[in-house]
Amino acid sequence: MRLTFWELDWDVMEPICFYLTPLYFSLVYMFFLRTSTEPTFQGYFQSRFKTKQQSLVKMYNLDIQRYNYLCKACHVPAKFQPFSSLNHIK
Repeated sequence: MRLTFWELDWDVMEPICFYLTPLYFSLVYMFFLRTSTEPTFQGYFQSRFKTKQQSLVKMYNLDIQRYNYLCKACHVPAKFQPFSSLNHIK
């Protein structure tokens, strides 16, 4: 596989890179402002996971407060309580 700069000349690639870099930076900055998480793959994965978890909780009408109460009553360790941060969803 050949590099892009071998196939296309620098005169073609320079404007593409010039416009894509600020676009990428602005998208990452908007992601940070919206989610308040660091713009890494792990931060993006955690944000998507939390969003999907919230939508599934709403779709299946899971009573999170009751679930967390049962976890505390059964002495489940905190690391095994996946809904401890979702108390505000109804």
